[in-house]
Amino acid sequence: MRVLEVTQRYPPALGGVEIHVQAIARGLRDRGHSVEIATTDLARDRPFSRFRTPPSLEPIPVRRHRAFRVLPAPHGLGIVAPGMGLDLLTSRVDVVHAHAFGMAPTWFAATARRLRSTPLVIETHADAGRGTPGSRTYARAVARLTLRPADRIVAQTTIESDLLRSLGVDPGKIARIPDGLDLAEFAGVPVSARPPECRTILFVGRLYPEQKGLDPLVRAMAALPPDFELQLRLVGEDWGGEALVRRLAQELGVTDRVSLTGPLARSELLGEYARADLFVLPSLFEPYGIVLTEAMAAGLPIVASRVGGIPEVVADGENALLCPPNDPVALAGAIERLARDGELRARFARAGRERVQQFSWSRVIPEWVRLFEQVLEQRP
Repeated sequence: MRVLEVTQRYPPALGGVEIHVQAIARGLRDRGHSVEIATTDLARDRPFSRFRTPPSLEPIPVRRHRAFRVLPAPHGLGIVAPGMGLDLLTSRVDVVHAHAFGMAPTWFAATARRLRSTPLVIETHADAGRGTPGSRTYARAVARLTLRPADRIVAQTTIESDLLRSLGVDPGKIARIPDGLDLAEFAGVPVSARPPECRTILFVGRLYPEQKGLDPLVRAMAALPPDFELQLRLVGEDWGGEALVRRLAQELGVTDRVSLTGPLARSELLGEYARADLFVLPSLFEPYGIVLTEAMAAGLPIVASRVGGIPEVVADGENALLCPPNDPVALAGAIERLARDGELRARFARAGRERVQQFSWSRVIPEWVRLFEQVLEQRP
C-alpha cells in the first residue's frame, strides 16, 4: 500500500501525536508499505516557531509546508498550511491517514476526499475537554464538516468512540485502535534496582496549565507531610505553565521539592523514568496519555486523574491510583499512600509491566494494516 500520513507537526517536534504518527509510519514501512508524510514546518506552536532547516531523520519522505496562524484559537486550531491542501490534491497514494480533530490536516483531508476518490481515514485524538457549550457546538460543526467525508474514523478509547457518536458520527464508520509503544526502549530499565524508599515523583508532558493539572499538583506537594523527602521532577515543553509552577512553589514554600527540566532528548527522558519511583499525571482532561504507557513500561506505579481515556489505559487499584481532577487533597492522599507502601508500589510496577504488553506496536501496527486493507476493499 501507499499511505500518506497528514499531521500538524512531526518529529523532531515533540508531542504524543507526533510520536504516534512517526511510529505508525515506521511500522508500515518495516512491513513493506510505502509511506509519505505531509506536515508543517512548525517546531512548536506555543510559542509559534518554525524549523529553520527542515530536519531529515529517516528514509521516509517528509514534506514540510509553511504554516501560518490565522486565528488566535487554542490548541493550535487556528494554524493552517495551504501547501498541505495542494499536497493532498496531487499525491498519488492508496490511503490518506489524517490526524487530530479540528486541526488543519483533517479539514484539508476532508476537502480533498470530497474532490478525489482516494480513501480517507481520520484518527481524531479527541477528548471532550471541559465540555463548555461553545466547545460542544464547535465540535459538532467539526464532526459534520470534517468527519462525514471520511471512510473510517479511528478512536483510541471507548470513551472517545462514545464522544464521536454523541457528535453525530456514523457508528458504522468508527473503529477503535489503541496507541502503541516501543517496549524495547524500556527493556533495560532496572525495576528491581529501585530502592524501597520513595524519593522521586515524575511528571512528563507539556507544561500546559489548562490541561495538565499543574496547579493541583504543586498544591498536592505542599499538602504532603513535612517529613516526606519527596522530589517532584517535571519534564516537558513550557506551554505557559513554567512561570505558574515556579510562582506557586515559592508561595507554598516547596521550591526545594519541585524541579523543572524542560524538554529532554529521548535518551535523557528514559533516564528520568529509570530514576523515578512514582509517576503522576493529574490532567484536567486527557484523550489518552501515552506517557502512562511509558510509565508502565518503565515499571512505575502511577497516580493519575480519572478523566478522558486514562481509566482505559491504566487499571485503577491494579497498577494505578486514580483520583478526581483538580483535587489537591485527593492527589496528595494518593501520592502519600503509594509513597509509604513499598510493597504496593512493587505490585503496581509488576502489574503495569504486564498490562502494557497489549499496547506494543508489534500488536497495534497489524491492526492498522487490516483497517487500511478493509478500506481499500470497500472502495467503490
